[in-house]
Amino acid sequence: MRILELDGLRGIAVMAVIMQHYLSWLPQIGSANGWLGVDLFFILSGFLITSILLNLRTKKHYFGVFYKRRALRIFPPYYLGILVYLAVSIWAGKTGTVNLWMQYIFYYTSLQVGQPAALAPNAGIVLVPVQLGLVVLWSLSVEELYYTFWAPIVRYTSHRGFTAILIGMIVAAPLLRWWLHTPDFPELYTFYCRMDALGFGSVLALLMRARHEKLAQWQHRDKFFDIAAIAMTVATVALWIYDHGDRSKLVVATVGVFMADTSLALIAFAILRKSGSQSWWMRALRARWLRSVGMVSYSLYLFHYPLGFVVHTWVVGWGLSRHAGAIVQTLLSIALSFAVAYGLWYGMESRILNWKDRHVPSPAHPTA
Repeated sequence: MRILELDGLRGIAVMAVIMQHYLSWLPQIGSANGWLGVDLFFILSGFLITSILLNLRTKKHYFGVFYKRRALRIFPPYYLGILVYLAVSIWAGKTGTVNLWMQYIFYYTSLQVGQPAALAPNAGIVLVPVQLGLVVLWSLSVEELYYTFWAPIVRYTSHRGFTAILIGMIVAAPLLRWWLHTPDFPELYTFYCRMDALGFGSVLALLMRARHEKLAQWQHRDKFFDIAAIAMTVATVALWIYDHGDRSKLVVATVGVFMADTSLALIAFAILRKSGSQSWWMRALRARWLRSVGMVSYSLYLFHYPLGFVVHTWVVGWGLSRHAGAIVQTLLSIALSFAVAYGLWYGMESRILNWKDRHVPSPAHPTA
């Protein structure tokens, strides 16, 4: 059964990222912290993928079903974007390097520390809109690597071994961020430094299974987790306000990110436990418009950044005042990004997903 509130959370996650990129001129609303939307995506992915794999664990064609369905969901918009960026680069005579494109074609960019040097603003070897299109794809690399190694781990490890791996991921990631941190925070774009968010999502999948099996015993535990969610969120917000969410600071990149991921995971757990209730905040998460944003969040995330630059090049020549130009640019960027996202959803993504459900059905999670 599809959890509608999670679609709403996806909508919130992608709007946070868009806020960071489109509303940087309005820091009063916390736009600089919109990158935490990616952490929320990681937590949701960890929950969804682990839940699917646990349900598939005893089924035939475990690997075939999982990898085929993931490929049909992830690859088409992604490689369409890569193809467009490459074509534009060739047309403009700024093709970058073979190594640069190989990193994105084979999803391994997040195995290195930081973004590729070829994407540095002063490198000048790729067009700015192409650079902006590629720069957000580190998170897709993180997720694709996670899909690749997580399926055999879930299939072949014992419960004790699986638990040990999860604990190792959650503990190792902030330690690696501490070890690799510099004021440019390259570690935050690196797979093994972001494993804790994915690990938290996987823990949620285990907790939900345990809760479903012994629901009567979870009444007092639910209260504990509710209190923990509130306490951790308050502590995280306090730290974030104190250090201004500045990723160049070691405490934010290590402890701050860990606390933020813990808070987001606890909030997501509360939402999963209360799914379907009539409380105002659950109804808000089920709002049709928000779930619709969540529905197209993948393409929105992939393409909003370069589309925003395209709009900027239009608006900058209109002779508007600074504030008027910022407002017009933001509104047009949002409109164009949503137009492209919905166009891709109805023209490509939804058609491929319908084909996927007909030809590669999942006995574990038919809507995944």
